Amino acid sequence: MPIYEYRASRSQHCDLCRTRFEVRQRMEDPPLEACPKCGAAIRRLFSRTLIVLSEPLAPEETFPTHTEEEADRLGLEDGFGEDEIWE
Repeated sequence: MPIYEYRASRSQHCDLCRTRFEVRQRMEDPPLEACPKCGAAIRRLFSRTLIVLSEPLAPEETFPTHTEEEADRLGLEDGFGEDEIWE
């Protein structure tokens, strides 16, 4: 459920609605019109949101897959292959 921020819309307020306060509500719930503590008129504020997008992995970031023949040739069947020095 989203968290909405509210604040008193007039000079009459209590210690809760004097500054911003948060209320967890469903998206389809109507906005609150009165402070839950003192009953003063309040308004919902626009707040910053955090949106995280996850991109699919690029081909070079995926795990390598080998056929059985390639794994045998590379020595991958029984753990790590032998150390080799390439020149």
